[in-house]
Amino acid sequence: NDPRAKKKPRSIRVFSFEEMHRFAKAAGRYEAMVRVFTDCGLRLGEVLPLRREDFDGETLKVRRTAHEGAILDGTKTDHGEQDAGRVVPVPATLAWMLEAQINLNGPDCDLLFTTPTGRMWRERNFYRDLWRPAQEASGLDIRPHECRHSYVSHLRAGGVNDADLAEIAGHRV
Repeated sequence: NDPRAKKKPRSIRVFSFEEMHRFAKAAGRYEAMVRVFTDCGLRLGEVLPLRREDFDGETLKVRRTAHEGAILDGTKTDHGEQDAGRVVPVPATLAWMLEAQINLNGPDCDLLFTTPTGRMWRERNFYRDLWRPAQEASGLDIRPHECRHSYVSHLRAGGVNDADLAEIAGHRV
């Protein structure tokens, strides 16, 4: 409601898991990366700096954030503060994809998801090289944060209590 704001507010959209998975499939070799948005509800800045050590086969330990190519310890809360991180459950299908991703990267790669040249994604390159092509290929105009909102909405509709949901999503109760 700030009068200085120039952008029109976007309508709230909740995508089904089926739609989000179709979108992820359109990302091709980056399907596993996109599925971390759709199946774990992570923020873009939390996905980019994920390391192989953050995945234990069943969960992702979210403890860093990335912005403009820099990695910071702690994750962004909804109130702009830094916290020590959180543990997010990983569905079995995505766990299998992440294991394959780790094997594909090889033993010398510390990052879970890299650019084709083996570096950490920067936001603008991520959108240009991965997200927008997946939007075009899938026909879905979806944004990474809408995957997060959809994930949280589905968990809430599924009966996950507020305290557990807040812990998984990195929200305050």
